[in-house]
Parts: sequence; C-alpha cells; structure tokens
Amino acid sequence: MIIEVNLLSQKTDKIKKIESAKLVPATNPKLGLINFILTPEQRKVLESKNYLVRLYDTYKINYLHSYIKHLEKEDELLQERFPNVDFYRMARVKSKNNYIEKLRKKGEALDIFADKIIIVSVDGKTDESSLVQTAYAMQNFLTSYSPNVSELTRKRKDYISAPKENGYASLHMTRAIYMEDEDIAFNHETQIKTFRMREIEKSGSAGHASVYKSNRDSLLSKIKNKNSAEYFLPQYMHFEFDKSLRKNKIVLDSFNSNFKYYFGIDFDDFLLLQSINSR
Repeated sequence: MIIEVNLLSQKTDKIKKIESAKLVPATNPKLGLINFILTPEQRKVLESKNYLVRLYDTYKINYLHSYIKHLEKEDELLQERFPNVDFYRMARVKSKNNYIEKLRKKGEALDIFADKIIIVSVDGKTDESSLVQTAYAMQNFLTSYSPNVSELTRKRKDYISAPKENGYASLHMTRAIYMEDEDIAFNHETQIKTFRMREIEKSGSAGHASVYKSNRDSLLSKIKNKNSAEYFLPQYMHFEFDKSLRKNKIVLDSFNSNFKYYFGIDFDDFLLLQSINSR
C-alpha cells in the first residue's frame, strides 16, 4: 500500500503529482518513509512557483507538534531502557535554506527534523569504550522498540567504526515514525555520539562546525532583517525537566537564542555592525 499526501491543494494534476509525498511502506503497512524525490525538470517547475518554500512550511506546520510529542515519549523510553546511562538530547528543525538547497542539489530531501543523543557516562564511568558500546546499543533499541518505527537503512552511517578524514565520528540514522493516535507518519534523522565526539564536533575540527565557519560570512551577508534571518536559521529545541509532570519536556528556543547559537553573535549586535558598515 502506498499512501499519498498532497501537501498543497488546488493545483493542476501535473503539479499535484510533483508535490505529492509518497509514503513507501515498511514493516508496518501503515508506516512509510516520506521521501521527496524530484527530477531536474520537476525541481525547475517547483522552484519557478516558489513551491519548495511552501513545501517546507507545510511539512513543518503539519508535523512539528507530532515530532516534539514523539521525542518526549522516546526520551522516557530511553531512560527506562538505559537507567545507568547519563545522556542528553538536542533537537532542531533544519533551516529552510538547508532543506531547499539539499532538494535543489540532490533532488532528494528526506526530513527537516534532526536530533542528537550525546552519551556522557555509563555507571558513572566515562571511558570511551563503554560509551561507544552504549551508542550501538541505543541505535539497536531506537530501530526496534516499536513496530511503528522503521529505519531507512540506506541512510545509516557508521562514522564511529569508520570516522571521516577530519576526525568526525558519530552514528547516523533516518527513521520513519508512525503516530498511531494521530494516523500520520514523518521522518527524522538521529545522531548518536559520545561526549568526546561532540566536543570534537563543536571545536570545528570535524563535521558541520568547520563547514559552518566557511559559510558564516556568506550567509550573514544575505540577512537584512529578522524575516530574512529566519530563512537561514534552524529552530533549536532542548529538554527541560517539568517538576509538575516529573518528566522532561521540550522547549523551543527563542529567535535570539537560535541566532546566537548558529552565528555566534547576538542579533542586535549584528544589526548594529551592519548599520555601521553601511555608513
């Protein structure tokens, strides 16, 4: 069974076919992988109508609440399954720019949601071998704990056993999540790494950090105001412990927090420097 979800309505049949998101069935017949795959001709049609932007907006509006709900539930399951493991989780909605550029260049964009699990210690110990072993155990658990979870195996990357040349190490996987109570499915990417791997990533010697630094000035030069900044900004979110509910809940970070985390500068300071440089 293939389920088609028309993201935009009132279009010609040709455009509707292009904009349909097909859910490819996995182990659970209700569960699929939302897979936007476009030919160069289709991408040209969509770009000319600015449909890629609307495709992103629609996906975010329809699925963000469900993604947050899924992460909160999955966090509880991880804590139950790994009570001796100290870990924390970060999540984000990929930027509109990132999503659209990937779709334009590769003709494929599987998700806009991504999260990272950072393992700090196991039984109070921080030796790397124990943390790495736990990372693989978590990966196995996250791909098998429910029939409503299915992994897109061709997207699995093991950068722990085979790190990148720049030293980047992590486990990557893309999963489709079927929310039975809401009768919807969506994709998201998960990375699992040790605290040491995360620190190397943050230092800029590996992974996205070094790429980001090379693009920072280019992106900042395109920002004129808050609206244009939002096009390039991911939406970060973090877990906070809710004392009344006695469990972790996700909180969306503010625009200013997102901007400073991504670009390394306060938005107001950026506008001030922009004003000075334009004189």
